[in-house]
Amino acid sequence: MERSATLTAGAAVDWDCAVQAEVKAAELANRRQFTGTLDGVMKIAKYEGITSLWRGLAPALVMSGPSTVIYFVGYDCAKEYLDRKWGNSQAWLQWSPLLVGAVARTVAATMISPIELFRTRLQSNEGINGFRGVLDGVVEMVRREGPTSLWRGLPSTLWRDVPFSAIYWMGYETIKRHLTRWTVDNHTHRFHLNDFEIAFLSGAGSGMIAATVTTPFDVAKTRRQVDTARLTGENVESVRSSKTADILRAVVQEEGYQGLFRGLIPRVAKVAPSCAIMISSYEFGKRFFARQTEVM
Repeated sequence: MERSATLTAGAAVDWDCAVQAEVKAAELANRRQFTGTLDGVMKIAKYEGITSLWRGLAPALVMSGPSTVIYFVGYDCAKEYLDRKWGNSQAWLQWSPLLVGAVARTVAATMISPIELFRTRLQSNEGINGFRGVLDGVVEMVRREGPTSLWRGLPSTLWRDVPFSAIYWMGYETIKRHLTRWTVDNHTHRFHLNDFEIAFLSGAGSGMIAATVTTPFDVAKTRRQVDTARLTGENVESVRSSKTADILRAVVQEEGYQGLFRGLIPRVAKVAPSCAIMISSYEFGKRFFARQTEVM
């Protein structure tokens, strides 16, 4: 309960700060007339209104709480349990963040995929594309396309998020370990870092690396969902059945290898601070509630 409360509060701040950058990333990934991040922001605000930069905020907030709780608490609990069983193995201690992070993200992404799909559609289209609200939109989509449409794009999501989580947690634990050791060795140094700062810097650094490496999978996921939302009939079925590798190959043929990293800057601008905010809030909350429990 304590971990859930901490994460829910942190998630609300995280998503509110990040949603503008995600709108930019979705637009940049799919609109050829934008020449860069700043150009995209200016044109979106000019032609669609300043509020369009917050398009998709409502479903993002609905999604952020349960998704973050499942992901972080799942990772933490699973790692603590498995560390008690296999903690004597040096190999396990070194590689466990990669494995546990991947499993935790798979579970969380599968459970939250319906809201993620609709949020991406809402952000990637002008207006709300016939949907009168988040709830009405989800209901209408199921009525028109069937319940399985709620998990459309899940394979692409897993291709992006599972490697991201594996890289992120591996990087986070590694950077955190080195920063902690540096702080202990330089405890009298003027740049001494506290636990919150260590978590913040570790999360930001690892998030930046993971976001860069997995951007091609994000491009594939966004392209599939946006194309599905804009097409009808047989064209939709061809998009649905396309494999991630085929989409990436098509991107390279159409735009060159640089097309695989379309939207990289806004994605990193969103992911790095998001990771920093979430993990530092989580670590701070755990320590805060642990101290309160000791006092009681």
